Amino acid sequence: MPIIRLITLALVGSLLASAENEVAINRGEVVTLSDDVMDTFTNGNEITLVNFYADWCRFSQMLKPVFAETARLLAKYPNVGLGSINCESSDTVVTREKYHISKYPTIKVFRRGVALKAEYRGQRSPQAIEAFITELLKDAVVAVQDENDMNEHIQRRHRAVIGHFENEDSPEFNVFHEVAAKLRDECSFLKFIGSPSATSIQFKNAREDIRFDGEIQEEQLFNWAREHCNPIVREITFDNGEELTEEGLPFLILFYSPDDHKPVDDFTKIIKEKFTHERGNINFITADGHKFSHPLRHLGKTKKDLPVLAFDTFKHMYLFKRFNNIYKEGKLEKFVSDLHSGKLHHNLHHPTAEDDDDQDTPQLEGAPKESDGKVDTLKEKVEAAEKRKNPEVPEELKTTQKPGAPEGEVHDDEHDDPSKPVPVKSVLKHLKPSQNRYSFAHNRDEL
Repeated sequence: MPIIRLITLALVGSLLASAENEVAINRGEVVTLSDDVMDTFTNGNEITLVNFYADWCRFSQMLKPVFAETARLLAKYPNVGLGSINCESSDTVVTREKYHISKYPTIKVFRRGVALKAEYRGQRSPQAIEAFITELLKDAVVAVQDENDMNEHIQRRHRAVIGHFENEDSPEFNVFHEVAAKLRDECSFLKFIGSPSATSIQFKNAREDIRFDGEIQEEQLFNWAREHCNPIVREITFDNGEELTEEGLPFLILFYSPDDHKPVDDFTKIIKEKFTHERGNINFITADGHKFSHPLRHLGKTKKDLPVLAFDTFKHMYLFKRFNNIYKEGKLEKFVSDLHSGKLHHNLHHPTAEDDDDQDTPQLEGAPKESDGKVDTLKEKVEAAEKRKNPEVPEELKTTQKPGAPEGEVHDDEHDDPSKPVPVKSVLKHLKPSQNRYSFAHNRDEL
């Protein structure tokens, strides 16, 4: 183990000893926290789980004995702490507002006092929580033996920073390890030890392989790795869907065919070049259109129509009429601007004959050729507007069977029947935290 890592662990132990002088800590128990001691407690542990709860929430009441049993189970880990925050108490206002707590119970995860982006959303059992913490306590850098081992890891974790080193005693490896410790919860870090070639570092995902060309010093490597580990365009899966939707930002989502990644590469390139200023306003998302076929169905599209681009605001979905228009100068910018101005919502309920997408616009360099299918006459434009208002539905979409329901089961939700002329409702909103698992702060007055 690198000497810097040993020193770090010693410092953590020192912090823990200091924290125990200020916070009443009994290993094997859940510590009751308030604004005054929150930071001291989380700084004193390598890993801390904090349960933000409300007494009126039945899910919070169900979690309490589980969390208590988990604390007893984790007593063998001297660098792990479990705490709880009563969000109805006046001495916790600062903390719950700092972490934007809006649902109960919320289990926030801290590493050395710093909150991770991802909460604990796994099974609420002592064994599952212990397994989760065991993973967090593993070394920040994972050793891989060969190219196949590396590719299997990337396939599981989607992206990784890989370092090739002659040995673990080099200053370059120590820098790599320190950066990994800071970014481990946002990216995987892999190491090849005994590499016969010169020391090198690369970032790799399913479609990119980027070499680090700078000097291997901590600040420069950290900034480079963070940029690649936190991409502006992210992939949504059924594993991270709840986390992404809870950020509350509208999705500009590209549904693509898993057999064709060029639209993803082109979309990502355009977003990086033109929309970095929208980070924090919009989540730019890609989705496997074969796995996420249900949202396509609500848009009146099938797998044959991929790629498909749309906004999802978790109330409505707004279709970007032709994907190839992303290559036309200003078209995607106008689509984003129309979302911010409210024009997309207005046009959804009040369709007009206006059809900007069909006007001649210069193509961006590298754009694929587009077939000539323009609407030229006013009559055709009016007909096109009517068609948008009352879209024709492909035969395979004309069904009243609820997706996932047993064959023959019929339901009466009009918004799940695409043959009816209703606004396109969001489907991805169903990935948000479930009322079968959480109570929400805005529902408090209804109880």
